[in-house]
Amino acid sequence: MANYTTCDGARPYFDQMGALLGQIDASAIDRFGQLLYQAWREKRQVFVFGNGGSAFTASHHVCDYVKTAAVDGRRRLHAFSLVDNTGLTTALGNDIDYEATFSYPLESYANPGDLAVAISCSGNSPNVVKACEWAKAHGLTIVALTGFSGGKIGRMADVHIHVPSDNYGLIEDLHMSVGHIVAQSLQKRVAAEARA
Repeated sequence: MANYTTCDGARPYFDQMGALLGQIDASAIDRFGQLLYQAWREKRQVFVFGNGGSAFTASHHVCDYVKTAAVDGRRRLHAFSLVDNTGLTTALGNDIDYEATFSYPLESYANPGDLAVAISCSGNSPNVVKACEWAKAHGLTIVALTGFSGGKIGRMADVHIHVPSDNYGLIEDLHMSVGHIVAQSLQKRVAAEARA
């Protein structure tokens, strides 16, 4: 197994995180927030997916897009985590191919104009790459959250939010922060429209 950067305590971890914050393109996160708001306004669907820790990040993002961003009396965003149907995921991995675990449900549910949010530390997870290839070919907008060098999905994305690190913990922490930022941004925009 490759050797990745790790920290031996809280202060070095926080120091590395602080250094990374200045290297992340905040304007890309704001563009992502705008895309979520546009999806809400146009009644588009948002599909979020990733493997391992990024699978849990995908689920957490969707929870916040739907619940945190909710405004009383206003409809909610149609957002879905493609990792939350364990039966479908394992059936696809067992009966078809693990690489189809995200592209297959996209083929089933997605429409042109929907939003695909791909989360992968390496940017090269084969099932995430395949889903992004399908999304690109079928008119979806792709937002990629990556680490390391950004990988294949970073190059495919319409909006690329890159955490330039090889420390999985730091990458995943900051990917989670992105979800919090865009959910809060969506809530503010929906609330402002409700008051208008």
